[in-house]
Amino acid sequence: MRAAILQGGEFSVADLPDPKPEQGQVLVSPLFNGICGSDLHTRDFSREAAAQVSADERTSLPRFVLGHEFSAEVLAIGPRTESPVKVGDRVVSLPFAKGPKGWEAIGSQTYVGGLATRAVVIADRCYAIPKTIPDDLAALTEPLAVGLHAVNLANRNRGPNVIIGCGPVGLAVLLALKGQGRGPILAADFSPERRALAEALGADIVVDPAQTSPYAHWGDLGFTPSPISPLLEREMLRQPPGVNIFECVGARGLLDQMIKNAPVHSHIIVVGVCSHVDHHRPVQAIVRELTVEYSFAYRPNEFDASLRMIGDFPDRVAKLITSRRPLAETGFAFDALATSPREAKILINPHA
Repeated sequence: MRAAILQGGEFSVADLPDPKPEQGQVLVSPLFNGICGSDLHTRDFSREAAAQVSADERTSLPRFVLGHEFSAEVLAIGPRTESPVKVGDRVVSLPFAKGPKGWEAIGSQTYVGGLATRAVVIADRCYAIPKTIPDDLAALTEPLAVGLHAVNLANRNRGPNVIIGCGPVGLAVLLALKGQGRGPILAADFSPERRALAEALGADIVVDPAQTSPYAHWGDLGFTPSPISPLLEREMLRQPPGVNIFECVGARGLLDQMIKNAPVHSHIIVVGVCSHVDHHRPVQAIVRELTVEYSFAYRPNEFDASLRMIGDFPDRVAKLITSRRPLAETGFAFDALATSPREAKILINPHA
């Protein structure tokens, strides 16, 4: 099989032995694979590792075939496997498998990911793609499920909704909110291209944080914040009158900014991956009685619902895809996604 192999922070396309499905597994041929922010982080870590060793030692560094956002065709089913899908089916799969180290993500050192012409996935975590959904849109099932899970967590307030960051995660949140008929929605991003995309996907208000604060538009959203005082009479038998704020960037200091600006009883859902130490002052959340919740991945039923949402709104979902590239341009695609605000979701075709 052909694969884009990451080693020492660089990609090379080469032949690897075909994986063989074991019991409980199916062999698939990835059709389209999306590049995720976590893939970019993995490349960064790989580059950091390469910088710490000599050029001769880099060939001994770990090798990865990344990719956990993909659609695929089933080629074979492992021995003694009861499978919900059959050979020839087009599928998407939850990108996790149980190996000798326990549960691991597809695209780890153990399991080849979707940036290859062959991969192995778990049979009972596969979902057949409806005939009406094309291969490229189906590859968006996994990232859309991330947004859907975050939106499902936001269950204290129906709205308004504020999305900070209009990259792939923020846009997935936006699509999930629209799919559930929840609004109004304000989306904020420094990039004019991403603001335009958020508007095209249905955001009611788009804001450039360099020009105006995302937290200065409550009136435009038809919302009046409550005073900060437990001594004032307030109807507590209904849901607290707050807003939902989705952190979809992961930048240092952003959570602190949200806590300082959130109205009373707001629900902050942290979806962006912040991997560094960050700080906020708890008393500022206490006096507002805020809920701060962290969102990670999704549940199997949300993965399935995400696939069905693509079938319900294919034209809307298609706007997420900004580039399609062949396998040989994987490194170029990673660079483009990391540096260009014009890119939202880049898909790699392993067979092109």
